[in-house]
Amino acid sequence: MRFLENGPDIPDELLLARDQGRVVFFCGAGVSRAKAGLPDFFGLAESVLKSLGVSAEGAASKILDEARKIEDRTGVPGLISADRVFGFLERDFVVRDIESVVAKALKPKAPPDLSAHRLLVDLATTEQGAVRIVTTNFDRMFDICKPGLVSWRPPRLPDPKRSADMNGIVYLHGKANAAYDSAEGDGFVLSSSEFGRAYHRRWLGNEVHT
Repeated sequence: MRFLENGPDIPDELLLARDQGRVVFFCGAGVSRAKAGLPDFFGLAESVLKSLGVSAEGAASKILDEARKIEDRTGVPGLISADRVFGFLERDFVVRDIESVVAKALKPKAPPDLSAHRLLVDLATTEQGAVRIVTTNFDRMFDICKPGLVSWRPPRLPDPKRSADMNGIVYLHGKANAAYDSAEGDGFVLSSSEFGRAYHRRWLGNEVHT
């Protein structure tokens, strides 16, 4: 079904599943870039390198520069993942300091435009009032879209096998604190070495697989 003449053709099965509350919405950087103007992962990495005073000759800077060049040349994103930049940063800086700079770089301008976030919350809300969103973003803008929303972050994540648990915003890679000067709980998932921990030990370790 198309809702707009040139829009995507959405399968009827997906629309029915959404109406029945059987769809979980996965949201990345695009939702926070669209209206609120936050950076993508490359933009975030650039801001962090600058704030930490990383030299242009440093390994992290070279990896980021090469990743951008390859993407510009091929038009294919992700051939060198930006998370490798943070892997190199963790060799030279205390993780707590990196997380502090990351959180500050993602603090939205006040007042933030939450229209994209509110739209997704509305789409992800079931007839029973449960909200089913999983985000890899660190910012807190989903939290302020709807008073009383449940918020999950590592190490406490819901069990996808339990339908009742899937209610609220799941911050799969961690979440900035209210002051945007650090990360809550176990911190952020930034480097390649931590992605396995995020997707397997933290959540998929309960024998749920994609």
